[in-house]
Amino acid sequence: MTLRDEYNFEYGEDKVVDGISVNSKCRALAQKIKEFIDTKSSSADWLNNQIVRDQLKFDIKVCLIKNGYPPQYSPEVFRKVMEQAENFEENNA
Repeated sequence: MTLRDEYNFEYGEDKVVDGISVNSKCRALAQKIKEFIDTKSSSADWLNNQIVRDQLKFDIKVCLIKNGYPPQYSPEVFRKVMEQAENFEENNA
């Protein structure tokens, strides 16, 4: 949701549940991306394997496009999503 807010585009609907903002569409997309990362990281050290890393970038980009995120093509948003994926994996290693 941070990138959505930073780049000012709509994606899903925010609802407040127990004082926490929840967006089911953003959450579902994040879970799909995490599944890609989990699959790649279970078979290889994708952060240090450029071939696996490039395939993961491609898979994530296709997933984002298929799910309409962002609504208009933005290489900057794609790059930032990949940075977040890399940071997540580095911090969970």
